[in-house]
Amino acid sequence: MKNSLPFFLLSLVLLGCAPEVKTPADLVSEDKMTSVLLDVHLAEARIGRTILQYDTSRMVFKHVQKEILKKHQLTDSSFRHSYDYYLDNPALLDRIYEKVLDSLSLMEAKLTPKAGEVIKDPQAGQPPVNTPPVEVPLDSTRLKIDSSY
Repeated sequence: MKNSLPFFLLSLVLLGCAPEVKTPADLVSEDKMTSVLLDVHLAEARIGRTILQYDTSRMVFKHVQKEILKKHQLTDSSFRHSYDYYLDNPALLDRIYEKVLDSLSLMEAKLTPKAGEVIKDPQAGQPPVNTPPVEVPLDSTRLKIDSSY
């Protein structure tokens, strides 16, 4: 019993020590990551709402994700390294997603009719009030198929 106590304590110390998370050299800032993730989640929602075929929506999303990264002047590897870093640091990722949710809530508030506001009938020749346009980011029939996945 006395001989096993040091081994037990040593195993507790070793198990309690988590490896230090290294900051990647190409880390994307929290604000930029917030903006990228906001665009990514909006694109996912648009694609999921408009393209019902899973394989097609996956191909379209891969293309749209490349466009989003290009828009934010990021490489795929820097985005992935940064996302992995933030996954390993839940407090940071939580702060980022709080900002994403705040932005989405603000967008929703702008699009939601206020109490007492009358929405006109679009079939009566009037455009509907506070109805966001449906945007399909890419015509899937003209999509070049990327066989790398």
